[in-house]
Amino acid sequence: MSLTVPASHSFLTTDEQNVDLFLTLPELTVSQAAQILDLPEDGILELLKIGVLEHRQDGTQHLINGDKLLEYKQRRDRGRAMLDEMAREDQKMGFY
Repeated sequence: MSLTVPASHSFLTTDEQNVDLFLTLPELTVSQAAQILDLPEDGILELLKIGVLEHRQDGTQHLINGDKLLEYKQRRDRGRAMLDEMAREDQKMGFY
C-alpha cells in the first residue's frame, strides 16, 4: 500500500547546531485517514461521529487534523502492543 501525503516541515536548531526535522501533516480526507489507520472509510466516519478524531467539515467533505490523527494512531498502536504483550504473558503462564 502506498500513500502520498503532502507535508510541511519546520526546523529546530539546537545549541550544537543539530537540525531536527519535525513532520506535520495537513488536513486529510477520510480516504487518506482510512489508509493511514488501515480501516474502512465507514470506520473513519464512525470515529468522526463519536468525536475520537478532530476534524472540520468543508461542504460534504470531512477534513481530519493530520497531527491529531497521528497522535491517535500512536495511542492505538501502543494499546494494541500492550494487549499483545498481556496475551503472550497469559499464554506463558497457562491462563490462555
